[in-house]
Amino acid sequence: MLLLVLAAVLGTSVAANAATVREVLQQFGMLGTWATDCSRPPAADNILTVYAPLPNGNVQRTYYSAPGKISNQYELQRADRISEDQISYEQQGPKDRIDVILEKKGNRYHVLSSQDQNGKFFVQDGKFTANTPSPGQDSTWQTKCYD
Repeated sequence: MLLLVLAAVLGTSVAANAATVREVLQQFGMLGTWATDCSRPPAADNILTVYAPLPNGNVQRTYYSAPGKISNQYELQRADRISEDQISYEQQGPKDRIDVILEKKGNRYHVLSSQDQNGKFFVQDGKFTANTPSPGQDSTWQTKCYD
């Protein structure tokens, strides 16, 4: 009986201390608007990325490929800090789930890995794969435009 009570208390303590996706991304400095070139409007070669907090504690990640044109949008449902400069998250879209690892240096970040629920990689070791229009090229670095 004592073991059950202890397990319940420890489990509650761990659950109560678990950070939300919003908290993890906020502590990592990811919430806000990012672009390859903040001085230019969104375009196919200048994707604007917005990480916006949701009321449920998750975060919405939206890509804009032109002013007002959403190219894709996902809800981040799990996020973990891997190291001082890396974070992983699971994003769920209308048709798929993608696991992402980002590397952040100062006010810039890029994708190190992006893999869908079927195991298909879009970015691996910081480079676009054959499953993308730019195979072999480094993933694009984005700069934080504003919070």
